Amino acid sequence: MDMNSIPAHKREPDRIDNSHRKRPLLLRTGVVISAITALLVLLNWGTKTRFVSRYYDLTDARIHDEVRIAIVSDLHGAQYGERQSDLVAALEAENPHVVLLLGDIFDQRGISENSIELIRVLSGKFNCQFIPGNHEYKSGDLGVIRDLLEEVNIPNLAGESILLEINDTRVQIFGVDDGMAGKQKQLQQIADAAALKSDDIYSILAIHVPNGVESYLHYGFDLMLSGHTHGGQVMIPVMLNGLYAPGQGVFPKYGGGRYDFDKQTMIISRGLSQKPLWLPRLGNPPELTFVTLKPERSTP
Repeated sequence: MDMNSIPAHKREPDRIDNSHRKRPLLLRTGVVISAITALLVLLNWGTKTRFVSRYYDLTDARIHDEVRIAIVSDLHGAQYGERQSDLVAALEAENPHVVLLLGDIFDQRGISENSIELIRVLSGKFNCQFIPGNHEYKSGDLGVIRDLLEEVNIPNLAGESILLEINDTRVQIFGVDDGMAGKQKQLQQIADAAALKSDDIYSILAIHVPNGVESYLHYGFDLMLSGHTHGGQVMIPVMLNGLYAPGQGVFPKYGGGRYDFDKQTMIISRGLSQKPLWLPRLGNPPELTFVTLKPERSTP
């Protein structure tokens, strides 16, 4: 039959072969995925047993002399040099006024000699303060850890505070127990700390898990310091500040770094873990964190 004799509205539409279009699209997608994977591998190259030192500076009118704070968090029993010499050397180079052992120094799988070694070495060199993390509780050895801290004279800053005095500068650091000790207990400790702080003294809340920060911003702590997130495990500069964090899930709001809330600031250390349970660190090297409080310079 002559197709031209069939009315146009009754003709079957021509079948168009689009397979040649799909193949380049799939090819391009595969290339992009491969490129991202290669980039992450390159970014992660050689970082499994190394760490970076990351620095944050904050200014305030109540700070007259620099106050240097080091954050050692989420070690999970990792080793950095013989007797943790690499970590010790990095800390000695900065000579902090206080070293906050900000949770998960120990691991849920048990007490590692590497963690014990770090505690013992640091206790003889620095003003150290210990803040419990969830893994200290999960380890089942919390009593042993507390005995070790007492043995080396490191305060367990869980529901307690210390006052740093550097010449005319005063900074008060409040430590909070981990939520695994009881969420209501933790919330009460935060409320008690808020009742004790003074507007004349720069205040810091040290709490291992940052996830509930919005619930206590109204207390007005000047600075909140946390760990726990491991930097969100996977990072892509500019594009992705963390793929997954415990308690926050995928694409965490608080993956790591600095977060400003009007006149308050939160800094999350990405921590020193090397071997997470299931998701490797990519583009996200282990981190030793330094925070320096500086005088507020008046403009001429």
